[in-house]
Amino acid sequence: MENLPLILVYAGSALMLLNIVRYILLERVVLRSNYWDKGCGPLHIPLALLVLFLLGYLAVGYVGTSDNVVPSILFGGSLFVFLILSLMKIILKKVEEGEERIGAVHKDLNAEKKEHEAKSAFLSNIGHDIRTPMNEIMGCVALCKKENATLPEIRENAAKIERSCQHLLSLVNDVLEMSRLESGKIETEESALDLREMVAGWQETFAPQMQEKSIDFTVDCSGVKDPLVLCSRQGFNRVVMNLLSNACKFTPDGGEVSLKLSEKPSEREGFGLYELRVKDNGIGMTESLASRLFDAFEMERSSSLSGVQGVGLGMAITKRIVDQMDGKIQVQSQSGKGTEFVVTLPMRLQSAMQTQWGSDLPNCPVNFAGKRVLLVEDMAVNREVTGLILKNMGFEVEFAANGEEGVYKLSSAHPGYYGIVLMDIQMPVMDGYEATRRIRRLGNVEQAYVPIVAMTANVFSADIEKAMEAGMNAYVAKPIDVAVLEKTLAGFFGKKV
Repeated sequence: MENLPLILVYAGSALMLLNIVRYILLERVVLRSNYWDKGCGPLHIPLALLVLFLLGYLAVGYVGTSDNVVPSILFGGSLFVFLILSLMKIILKKVEEGEERIGAVHKDLNAEKKEHEAKSAFLSNIGHDIRTPMNEIMGCVALCKKENATLPEIRENAAKIERSCQHLLSLVNDVLEMSRLESGKIETEESALDLREMVAGWQETFAPQMQEKSIDFTVDCSGVKDPLVLCSRQGFNRVVMNLLSNACKFTPDGGEVSLKLSEKPSEREGFGLYELRVKDNGIGMTESLASRLFDAFEMERSSSLSGVQGVGLGMAITKRIVDQMDGKIQVQSQSGKGTEFVVTLPMRLQSAMQTQWGSDLPNCPVNFAGKRVLLVEDMAVNREVTGLILKNMGFEVEFAANGEEGVYKLSSAHPGYYGIVLMDIQMPVMDGYEATRRIRRLGNVEQAYVPIVAMTANVFSADIEKAMEAGMNAYVAKPIDVAVLEKTLAGFFGKKV
């Protein structure tokens, strides 16, 4: 092959040109990453050598040669440089990966160090906050033991001891609850509730405390369109209690505290999006403190600075609960001007749950006169109240105190005697699930397939699936919405008014 020497020369030249480009890119990475020690000399010297080699290859190609030895050496040199640069790139990548791993380790170590420091500060703070009421208790006990102590003095000291004990109990409860939240042992169990009733309860609970400090306490839930929801009553109540308690504690006499609950548009079908705002014009907090407010081992406000005792876990607990409820919490605060907490929570609508087994229930009134219902409910007060509601609708009502009694009454009556069964879920002797399964196994078809409506305050999606599997026909959540109950029952009786 006469042209082979020339092909080798120009192929080597092209490969060397590629090597030059690759070296330039590699040099930039090295310089940008500070991998090269400037004391070792400039990096552009090898680049100059590569350029000289390229010019030499081109010169050989220009002069020409009939021998294959020189072109082969030139091509081999270019290939060798290519392989060396490839190896350097691989090594550089491994170095970068190693530095990333080292950085991650350093980050973890710093996080652990920060957490350790926070825990140490937490233990110091909690030690201070425990010793303070303990000192008061011991001092009051000593005063009570004085021989010349009068009855009024003893009573006054006893009141101080009681107050200090309550404070100690709240500290212990916060620590235990934080521990349970971090271990995941607290479940946010859904139950049916009326948001208007909860707001009224919060107002009634905190009104006396606010009045003692002459705080203007306002409550507004006019923006709630769907008040009947399913959510964790205990979790939601704890969140609001923590926020209102802090607002009261850190707002001076004559200040202002407001609670506003409103409903926002929700993108999730069957859910409402609720926004809770708790605002005060109290002592506020710095931006640095606000950024650490929800950390597990950070004091929310130093008791030595604010004059208010507290272990500092209230806001961390609040954040954990809100997270478990798939919500969000934000804080806006300015030192000396006050604080506003904004909590956004999605809550399942009762109406969506109660109609999911039959959206075609009639909206028009139904005549229930002469229809007999068997109400299976273990709580006497619930039997009385629900019975009155059903009688006002026109039903004839009979009662059973548990599932076993309900099965016996239904199986002992002649077929068709009961038009429908309202079945509580959680009952002694026999629960509603087992009672329903036994009814469905009765020998008489008319008795076995009587309509059964589940009634309970616990409304997990798993509960509904379990009720459906047991053979129930519909679901009504407690507290009972009379309109929803009437509409649900109307779906099983076709005679309209």
